[in-house]
Amino acid sequence: MLTWSLVIPTYNRRDVLLRALPLALRQTEPPVQVVIVDSSEDWEMTRQAVQKLAADHPAIRLDYLQANTPSSATQRNQGVEEAIGDIVVMIDDDSFLYPDYVERILAVYAADSQGVLAAVNGVNVSVMPDAQAATGLARKADSREKITGMRDRVMRYRLGRWISSRILFQDMHALFLKYEGERVLSVPSNFAHLDVTPMTFMAGHGLSVRRAVALAEPLDRSLRYYAALEDLDASYRYGRHGILLRANDALLHHFEVAGGRVKRRTATTFQLLNMLVFIKRNTNRPGVWLGTYRRMLWRRLLGEAIKDGLSRRWDFPQARGVLTAMRNWHKVWKTPVEELDRWYPGQQRAILNQI
Repeated sequence: MLTWSLVIPTYNRRDVLLRALPLALRQTEPPVQVVIVDSSEDWEMTRQAVQKLAADHPAIRLDYLQANTPSSATQRNQGVEEAIGDIVVMIDDDSFLYPDYVERILAVYAADSQGVLAAVNGVNVSVMPDAQAATGLARKADSREKITGMRDRVMRYRLGRWISSRILFQDMHALFLKYEGERVLSVPSNFAHLDVTPMTFMAGHGLSVRRAVALAEPLDRSLRYYAALEDLDASYRYGRHGILLRANDALLHHFEVAGGRVKRRTATTFQLLNMLVFIKRNTNRPGVWLGTYRRMLWRRLLGEAIKDGLSRRWDFPQARGVLTAMRNWHKVWKTPVEELDRWYPGQQRAILNQI
């Protein structure tokens, strides 16, 4: 039987972590280990509170670690390196798992008689698994800023959906440049009895992956200050080792607690600059992608300006984020790949100081 380890990066969110963790500890298929990597200054206080929770589950090994480097990407890597399970389940500290979330994911791995499966994702739903678990916690405002009226009517049609994806970049397949091409999306016959869907990308708030694959394809280590798109990049690279499937009956609720939100301009800037880091690091011929990348910058400028206007953000933060990326992308491009881990964190910091 496959074993699994839970990995959770956290930073200054003790309240929500202590609400979400019990649901993970009480899974119908419990973990052999929980690894929490904390970059908070008071991490030892949170560790004590977590140890009290874990005391009711003595069969589960708890490794509560201080982060070597404060970054969601590097903290996940640190957790994976400590993991002992065959499967690593990575969630955010505000991900609330349904009781059978991991049981249903493990059922997909168990059906992999041909060894073709690299990773399995679940489904984020709008309903909490335990209505009382988040009592008193503040949820951040809806970052999508859904526009009612005309746009909702337009989205009913194919053209409207195309505009949303290709012009407004409201889809991960538009946001991410697939530097190794399209993945083959199919479901082998040995998974036919399961409710699964093939995937190219996985969201970091609730993914699982074979530990060997996670070690071979760590999240990008240069993303220290804002790790935008890091889950898409890592899970895209998981596809080098096998197929990715979504278990449609494995449910979780990503709460998106208040305080976890970055400025729109910052998020947009680093989505674009991080994408160039991924291209430089992971393709043998990055120059082939430079033209595509630069065209995407101009398309994003148009799309983000439209979204800012539709949402009445008259300081146009997302369009300004694209302009910031336009002023800085050439510095990333000129930096040798072997220097990215050293140089890019400083560049991120410098940009943050400017904006």
